[in-house]
Amino acid sequence: MKSTDRFELPVTGADAGAAATYDRYVGEFLSYGPDLRCLFDAADENPGAPLLNAHAAALHMAFEAAEGWTAAAPYLEQMQKHELDASERERLFCAAVSAWRQRDFARTLDALDELTVRWPADLCAIKWGQYHAFNLGDAAALLRFGERARIVHENAPYAHGMTAFALEQNHRLAEAEDEGLRASEIAIDDAWAHHAVAHVMETQGRAREGARWLDHCAHTWEHKGVFIRDHNFWHAALFRLALGQETEALSIFDNYLWGAWPEFPQEQIGAISMLWRLELRGVDVGERWAPVVAEARKRAGDHLFPFHDLHYLYSLARAGAPQEADAFLASLKARAQKDETGVWGGVALPVAEGLVAFLRDDHETALEKIAPALPDLHRIGGSHAQRHIFVETVEACMKKPRRSAGAFEG
Repeated sequence: MKSTDRFELPVTGADAGAAATYDRYVGEFLSYGPDLRCLFDAADENPGAPLLNAHAAALHMAFEAAEGWTAAAPYLEQMQKHELDASERERLFCAAVSAWRQRDFARTLDALDELTVRWPADLCAIKWGQYHAFNLGDAAALLRFGERARIVHENAPYAHGMTAFALEQNHRLAEAEDEGLRASEIAIDDAWAHHAVAHVMETQGRAREGARWLDHCAHTWEHKGVFIRDHNFWHAALFRLALGQETEALSIFDNYLWGAWPEFPQEQIGAISMLWRLELRGVDVGERWAPVVAEARKRAGDHLFPFHDLHYLYSLARAGAPQEADAFLASLKARAQKDETGVWGGVALPVAEGLVAFLRDDHETALEKIAPALPDLHRIGGSHAQRHIFVETVEACMKKPRRSAGAFEG
């Protein structure tokens, strides 16, 4: 049994109703809609549809926490049972998801790269490719996928926003802004395009214009998923910080950055990042750390992404019990010993040690650990704007008085 999706690509093993639900999921995924969960019912009712089950597993793992892998397991089992019946394109997506299950994100990216070279009509696979390129800090791959979206899906809703963000991450700022504005003309609710334009304005120091831009777009996020709504408001708060409007940034935190889905790692990271920035500027954040730390400590054993881990560790070192940060750091060292890429041991670990030193007022050690890692920091994932917090922390260390030699003498 084969039906097709909106791009006229086969969806093996799915009846017409399931294919329609898959198509709805694709639309939600590309537009950051709130109803991605519609896919799970279709996959549950169509165990013989490997593509549906592969995407269901991908959605669970994209939660970016260990429980996502647990929830993905039954869908992975059904996918593997039936993937030989699928088309070659679908099998490539299944291969990507299988590598993802093994946390081999580079192999996941390679499979999606091959798939979208051969079938660039699959805009959903292009979006997943960008997701992995971003997490791997591979800006060149991010742009490869973005160019495929632009070439094959000219004037299609949500395609130009994907290209815009890729251009921005490759420092092609004027092109990125043009693409983002074009995307917003095609689909006024393209929240990822709004995000890409905000990145351009942040990079260029256009804080007032950026704040106005996001305020203008914000009404379209009311019916979006938690991630993009939280993250775009995070950028709105960032502009307020640049304008010296710390009270307004704190208000955005309270209204939009924490509480919609506290269990979601991306909400945790955004909250940690904003509290971190606020305190670097001398803002008293009160008791806001407590609920964030309560969730972050649940992630101590995950070690999925170094960018995430550095935020979890910072929150524990800042507001958890002292032994929690030490235990997390020891666990991170063990993770680094198993790493063949050099990212965990060569980049994440020294930064982690530096962050703990920073929060224990050992600013010299913090500077010695973090500053040399900055040129390679893109390898941990995250965007330029997100990673700038590490630069700000180094700058904070440099403003602290250096200890004299006599301070180390008996």
